[in-house]
Amino acid sequence: MCRIERCKYLLLFFVLLYQNNIIAQRVALPSNAYGVWDRGDGITDYEDPKFDYIMGIEGGDQWDNIQRLSPNDFDFSSIQRTLDNALKYNKLVKLSIGVGPDSPEWLYKNGVPLVKVKDNKPGKHDKFPNYPYYLNENYKKYYFELIKQFSLFLRNQPNEKFKCIAFVQVKTGATGDEEPFKGKPIDEQYSISQKEWLDFRLEAFNEFKKYFNDVADHKIALTFNRVDPEKNPKEFDWIMTKIDPAIGFGIKGGAYNRGHHLSDEKSYKEKWYKYLVNPKGLKLFSASEMDQSWQKGYFILNPEIGFYWAVLSGLNVGLSTTNLSKSAVKYAVEHDEIRQIYKMYNKYAQQVYPQTAQYAYSVFHEGLNAANTTKFPEVTFGKATEKNSDRYAKICAAYASRGAKIDDVKSVALGQVAQRDVQTGYNDVGWDIQEGNYERFLTQIKADETSIGLFRVRGNIDEKSSKYDRFARSFENATGKNTMYFKFDEEMFVNGSPKNLKFTITWLDKNAGSTWALKYNDGQKLRTAIVVKGKGDNKWKSVTVDVADMPLKHHGEFQSDFVLVNTDKIDDIFNGIEVEIIRK
Repeated sequence: MCRIERCKYLLLFFVLLYQNNIIAQRVALPSNAYGVWDRGDGITDYEDPKFDYIMGIEGGDQWDNIQRLSPNDFDFSSIQRTLDNALKYNKLVKLSIGVGPDSPEWLYKNGVPLVKVKDNKPGKHDKFPNYPYYLNENYKKYYFELIKQFSLFLRNQPNEKFKCIAFVQVKTGATGDEEPFKGKPIDEQYSISQKEWLDFRLEAFNEFKKYFNDVADHKIALTFNRVDPEKNPKEFDWIMTKIDPAIGFGIKGGAYNRGHHLSDEKSYKEKWYKYLVNPKGLKLFSASEMDQSWQKGYFILNPEIGFYWAVLSGLNVGLSTTNLSKSAVKYAVEHDEIRQIYKMYNKYAQQVYPQTAQYAYSVFHEGLNAANTTKFPEVTFGKATEKNSDRYAKICAAYASRGAKIDDVKSVALGQVAQRDVQTGYNDVGWDIQEGNYERFLTQIKADETSIGLFRVRGNIDEKSSKYDRFARSFENATGKNTMYFKFDEEMFVNGSPKNLKFTITWLDKNAGSTWALKYNDGQKLRTAIVVKGKGDNKWKSVTVDVADMPLKHHGEFQSDFVLVNTDKIDDIFNGIEVEIIRK
């Protein structure tokens, strides 16, 4: 072999070695995989155009299926089929194994106590009657061995299949909710204190870390549930200090893809969003499942409204992937408007860094947050406690002229788990809910001072209402609110001005002859991008306009980049603004 040929082979060898090392060390979920995932069993052919919005697959099995017969046999065939499918259709997968009530029966013949539970609500947890006693040393031995064998099975996959593994969800308790029991043990000797459960959880975390992270190659990222810095500070401290930032980890992304105006959305966003969207340092990803709650309560009153505002709520807290249940996938197949909503989610979920973002949006919304004592002083509206129903009623009454109502006062203070399950109507006031617009890299400046929020825009909402009817913003000429100001994220164009910006503005054509305009300051004067005149048919419409010469240097009033202007005395109503960025 000549010297030149030898050099070629060496070069090829090192290229292949580099590529394989990248595969072996790939641990983070790439942003281009953010979006809608199939939670399992909902799709047989991912090449079918009806499923073009599916970005990944959630798979896994129950412990009692994997080790059905004895402690010595492991059958990962169902997970293998998921990996084979992922390779076939070029998808990424999230994997997990259900434990707790999904434990095999042979455990209870091998020294592990069987725990029966009771609940204050008879029948609610009949689906999960049997549990292991987690603190038993035999249980730990078998459970930790399962973790080990699961990791070996995945890490020994051929590289082309291993690279399909996005992350593994850590499951320690019942149904992934990370609690020991759904109910209370009938035999009190098997009750588990919070400290005991914490200690067990951290033991399990260490086992997952040992076998999935602390390995020489083929590391796999993990995702955790119930690691809230306030409610579960020790678990939070553990993942923040024990998990290698180079590997990263994921969190279970809350319930905010399952409804809107669910309690604690605001504080949840404050805790996690900084790690999920344009992170400075530690970069995390989040995943949340769409369960069967979409078929219940207020969600199902108008499914298009339910899915649309749930998607925006998920984006609002930085949700990376929303994993659809089989029933939701089926509904989206039968209703293309839902499929389009999820394609919208894919588009915006992938906009993680403003410097490279291709899209930005500001969807208009005002949430009446009863926890806000500045906006709603206690002296006027009553004591700011989550259970004070009178305070909720007074706040809503103050906004009644804008369409605000509280349909289910009993549910408003129940918390997000119960709200998505039992709430029977729309509540425009809530506890610790999102107050302002739903936005990504495009901000309305002084929104409440320059526009007014509207609720139930065209009256009572029913199954025929538009998804845009739920919330909106309007000019208010009577109080001089005739201009809405907007600016892009400070980092959006640090690498240079874009080639073009395509604006899409969705508005309600309510009044014949009414006019409004989109304008921007070029540094010297205000220029008009488009003027729109209404026909008055009371229909929601979208208008688009391309702008190639917007300076994007915050030249406008309030350091805005552009404005919506009321060019007459008629109050126009808007759903929001979406912008496609064509970069040079």
